[in-house]
Parts: sequence; C-alpha cells; structure tokens
Amino acid sequence: MKYYELELNGRTVKFRLTSNDCMVIEKETGKSITDFFSNLSITTVLTLLRYMCRSSQSNFDIEDASNLYDELIDAGYTLETIISEIIMEALVVSGFMKKDDLKAMKEVKEEIKKTAKTTK
Repeated sequence: MKYYELELNGRTVKFRLTSNDCMVIEKETGKSITDFFSNLSITTVLTLLRYMCRSSQSNFDIEDASNLYDELIDAGYTLETIISEIIMEALVVSGFMKKDDLKAMKEVKEEIKKTAKTTK
C-alpha cells in the first residue's frame, strides 16, 4: 500500500485514506467524501488526520489525531501547511486527485502570493 510519509520527531508518520475509512466518514457525517473535503475546518482536518493514519495504525483515534496536529504545529506547521503539504499529498496517494492537479493548485497559490506581495 502506498502512503504519503513524513518524518516527525524521529519517527515516520504514514498517511493514506482507504476506501473503507471513506465509507466510515460518510456514514458518520452524512456527507459524501468530496463534500466533506470542501469544508476544511479544524474538525475536518482532525478527522482526516485520524482516518489517514488508521491505515497504518489501526487503533489511531481522534485524541491521537489531536496530539498529532499539536505536534505538527510545534514542529512549525500551520493549519494551512498541514492541509496543503500533508492532507492534499495524502489525497493524491489515496487516489482522490492527480499529482498534476495538486501541482497546478500549488502553482496558483504561489502566483497569488507573488501578486499580493507586489501590490503592497
């Protein structure tokens, strides 16, 4: 099974959203998985972290996801970078988007940042 892997505080954390976990998310939230992704609140991010880590750690729960989030923040990540650098990459590995689509999204984001800097 493919994973998006990240080195964090001396250990490797693996992320992948399996089809089974997608069904669990849909049942729990009453939303399709794509509708669930469209609202990237902290609750959504923690839920995604929980289920993305369950594919390699079957007992990974919401408290573990919350602790992982806090550990990522302490390591210098922000909510934005957790979404763009971890969750989106894991969605590519999980088959929800193409690598080229993610690359294009990142390029647009960088262009917006450049434009914002030049207009100040």
